[in-house]
Amino acid sequence: MSSGDRSQYVDAVTTLSERELQDIMAAASPPVCLLGGWAVHLHVTEGFRAAYDRPYIGSRDIDLGIHIETDWTTEEMPTTSVAMTLQEIEEELGYTRGRFGFYQQFHRDTGERLSDDEATDHPPHNIFRVDIDIIPDTTALDAFHEAFGFRPPAEPLLEPAFTAGRAEALDDYVSWDAPAEVLIAAPELLAAMKVRALPQRDKSHKRLKDLADLHALLWYVTEYDEITEAVHTHLNDDDITTFRDATTDVVYDRAARLIGVDASLLSQSIERLFV
Repeated sequence: MSSGDRSQYVDAVTTLSERELQDIMAAASPPVCLLGGWAVHLHVTEGFRAAYDRPYIGSRDIDLGIHIETDWTTEEMPTTSVAMTLQEIEEELGYTRGRFGFYQQFHRDTGERLSDDEATDHPPHNIFRVDIDIIPDTTALDAFHEAFGFRPPAEPLLEPAFTAGRAEALDDYVSWDAPAEVLIAAPELLAAMKVRALPQRDKSHKRLKDLADLHALLWYVTEYDEITEAVHTHLNDDDITTFRDATTDVVYDRAARLIGVDASLLSQSIERLFV
């Protein structure tokens, strides 16, 4: 594993990101659902700590799932909870609009918020940014795009979290007070999302994190056979073939070193999912 792999998830970065996570969840207007690396961290840390006497790796970016009714019109969209969430993140929390959501630059050592112009005054290694990716649960985004000016990548696997009870209250998983209606996606949904996302990743450290997260969800949350059966209900043969074509022994080894576990354990836990 290169130092660059781990540098994305050092304590200074993930601690600040978790602080931002609290603010984001407090500002969001339900229905919203936590996805991605922070959701994985919260699901797996208890089991991971029992095995290794340390918490599971944190995250840098924040994935915020939103529910969109497919019959909302362009005129209705600005009056919805989605619009309220976007407005709070941009206007109240001061995040900058990005391609698929929002971002904020920070000084790595001090945690100081920086504008884009201020960030250019510092060496790149002293700067990191927290991205808030907005993840809709439907591909029917024409009205969203017309109302808000961007089209975030959809995650249809998120839809059961909002409509079929495949999510729980985030407040049950965090030490801080989260709004009662804010959700965290179920582990099997997160695992299926990781399988589908990894082949599309263009950044090495994100691909490694996907593998590490998939292993952790399969191995440290509940009985292995129970979660693998649940994951399979959300995948098809093409998902599995594409994923396996995108993984190698070298990538498995680097992912294992990212979280400090045995490489054969990590690879076998994932490969057994596809048997």
